[in-house]
Amino acid sequence: MSRQAPDLGRFDADPDRSFNMPAAYYTDPEIFEREKEAIFFKSWRFVGHVTEMPETGDYLTQDICGENVFVVRDGAGDINGFYNVCQHRAHELVRGRRGNVKAVITCPYHAWAYGLDGALRTARFSEKVAGFDKSDFGLSPIRVEIFCGFVFVNLDAEAKTIRECAPGFEETFRAQVPDLDRMVWVDQANFDIAANWKVVAENGLDGYHVFLSGPAHKALGELMDGHNLDMTTHEGWAKLHAHAGTGDNKAYGYNTGTGQTDEYVTMMLWPDLLLFTLPGANGVWSFLMAPEGPERTREEVAAYMPDGAEMDAATKEAVRYMNEVLGPEDVGLNTGVQKGLNSRGYRQGRLMVDEARSDMSEHTIHFVQLQTLKALGDVP
Repeated sequence: MSRQAPDLGRFDADPDRSFNMPAAYYTDPEIFEREKEAIFFKSWRFVGHVTEMPETGDYLTQDICGENVFVVRDGAGDINGFYNVCQHRAHELVRGRRGNVKAVITCPYHAWAYGLDGALRTARFSEKVAGFDKSDFGLSPIRVEIFCGFVFVNLDAEAKTIRECAPGFEETFRAQVPDLDRMVWVDQANFDIAANWKVVAENGLDGYHVFLSGPAHKALGELMDGHNLDMTTHEGWAKLHAHAGTGDNKAYGYNTGTGQTDEYVTMMLWPDLLLFTLPGANGVWSFLMAPEGPERTREEVAAYMPDGAEMDAATKEAVRYMNEVLGPEDVGLNTGVQKGLNSRGYRQGRLMVDEARSDMSEHTIHFVQLQTLKALGDVP
């Protein structure tokens, strides 16, 4: 029995004619379940940075819509990925965000022990079990890729590589951050947002609300050249780029003329990762928008500094502004949108897209929505 065709209302694959996706795509639990299978269990998902796990046995965990996985560095220096579940009685193997298991991964329930390659090494009492073959009980592997120094996993064994999914992303990002290979993880903070992951993702690519004449983020509009925000979409990724503003701003102070840090850059890797720089801030940030339900998103924000150096005064001010001003402003905007999406008084509004794809155009919002609908098979 075929699934009934979705009612997309006035959404159009052409952004020039399109309305937003219907509100149900941000609230309906059944649609979220479809997204889990079609998007999050088939896409490359961010776990962390290679510098977070420098030693043999170092591991990082990640929750992907309820599927708990981990990556671990083996004795040869390779990073391997597995589902975080013992093959005996299904107990989780490692706990916490990060840790070290030395040479073996030992289940805390019955002490089955696995090598860092996932092979079962020992199982107590197995010598007395007829026909027991340790080679039948290795950990369930997942694919791992290192991309721009970051660790990604994919639950789909047949998925294309990240470079195939997002051609040109790495070259563009490296051009914006020439010392990318010097970046070292220094800090991370997690937040919960009462909004659908697409609301958060769309907000991160929304130039319309940070334009100097808009009501939100006026300090951010002053910080960057808010009249010349370049917004482009590509296969599997999107980019916002602006040079630093020329006048005073109320966000934070910094000196211009420091190269890459004179620029504001946000790059989205589909479906839920932003990598960005801030004017005057000597680092890179990652922003994961991990869905935890149809109306709940876990935000993971991590900072990376060249060679792991301490933040200078301007960078500390940028972080303070991001954590204490910009972040709370965006959380309020996201939750305000989510409340409205549940209203009987709203179904879908018109996307504001102009032919020139200017800095007030919402073609980047359309990018998120079209990618979602294509992945779900709701549009060709």
